[in-house]
Amino acid sequence: PETFQTKTHEYQWSVIAGHPYIVASYLWNTFDFATPLANRGDLPARNMKGLVTFDRKTKKDSYFWYKANWSEDPVLYLTQRRNVDREKKVTSITVYSNIGEPKVFLNGQELSGIHKGYTDVHYIIDNVTLKDGKNVVKAVVQSDGKTYEDTIEWMYTGEKKREADSFSIKGVHAGFE
Repeated sequence: PETFQTKTHEYQWSVIAGHPYIVASYLWNTFDFATPLANRGDLPARNMKGLVTFDRKTKKDSYFWYKANWSEDPVLYLTQRRNVDREKKVTSITVYSNIGEPKVFLNGQELSGIHKGYTDVHYIIDNVTLKDGKNVVKAVVQSDGKTYEDTIEWMYTGEKKREADSFSIKGVHAGFE
């Protein structure tokens, strides 16, 4: 759920930021919260749409999205750090940096092809191939005489087949048909 939430916030903020006549907007919730009606994200009775977890201990990717876009504090942040067990061998890497374009490394090798996403703090590298086992992703920026680094680890153990991938009418359920 966190990856979907993050992509939603990335897109929505880019639309709002690109249209100055939108004079107000809001974030649904800062924190996940209890609700008896919710049953999503493998945790019953919890609405997981906050920027920070229910226990206030984990700032989600979307929290850092807004911090990178809105704050003057330096931000360098690799997303999907809690999505450790990777299901696809070819993936993308997303970095938020309000201190300049990052250099991104996978298992010690610098990656090329970085491009901006929705805003000036949004950087993406597409079509990154993971090796079997542990993969170390590192982002580095030099800014104002300082070196900023962020590192995450992903584990790739082979492609997974999900039941939802086999539904012939999944586009209907997603509202595309």
